[in-house]
Amino acid sequence: MARASGSRKVARAASMGGVGQQRRLIGFPAVVVLIILIGIAVVAIARTQRDAEARPGLSDHWHSAYTVWDCTSGDGGAHQPIFEGRRNAQGYPYDPYGIHSHADGLIHIHPFTANATGNDAVMAKFFDAMFVKMDVNGITATEFGVISAVDAVCDGQPAVMQIVRWSNALTAVAAEPDERIYENFGDVRFKKDGEAFTIALAPRDAVVPLPPTVNDLLGVSPSLVADLTQPEGPVEFDETLDEDIPGVQLPDGG
Repeated sequence: MARASGSRKVARAASMGGVGQQRRLIGFPAVVVLIILIGIAVVAIARTQRDAEARPGLSDHWHSAYTVWDCTSGDGGAHQPIFEGRRNAQGYPYDPYGIHSHADGLIHIHPFTANATGNDAVMAKFFDAMFVKMDVNGITATEFGVISAVDAVCDGQPAVMQIVRWSNALTAVAAEPDERIYENFGDVRFKKDGEAFTIALAPRDAVVPLPPTVNDLLGVSPSLVADLTQPEGPVEFDETLDEDIPGVQLPDGG
């Protein structure tokens, strides 16, 4: 009897050990799933925060000056007609993204949807809105037809398609662009308010002109004026005056 009782205790203990092991086996996948769900939530929150901070954002309204320059046109090159795109019955331009032009030589950048913000605010969306096609072989637009880079030569050098970018159109120097792009033109990003872009057929590294509309940016983005008028630090004046310099002559009584 004692031996049978001992056998039952061993069996019961073994049974209890099996249950405990099963619980541990079931609990481990649950912990893994919980960790995965937490990771997904963290990634989603980070992505949402990143998208909210992306510029341009849904609350931004930026402008950039642009032009199309063809070195083979005219005598030494010429600006081409600006994009007009298509308009509806009310006169609004076709614009699925919020990146378009009002036939004014400016790119208006105010994203309508998240897929046109931040890194997705790119030249391809502007081209789509204006019915323009561009690659290394040339550029096509209704306003001026086809500009071909095939066998193009200017000043005795091969001419290539390129986009030349200045980060600040109002202080830009034509010979000192911030960036030159020779391929993947649709991926060119709009990075800030007040940029300038010259879409050009020209020799590599050639000096191309700035868009004629750079000063028009002041009328549509007045905040750009602050970059021109505000000093970076305190301004000191020399209070010593040269006696040979005549002073201001005031009229009598004034």
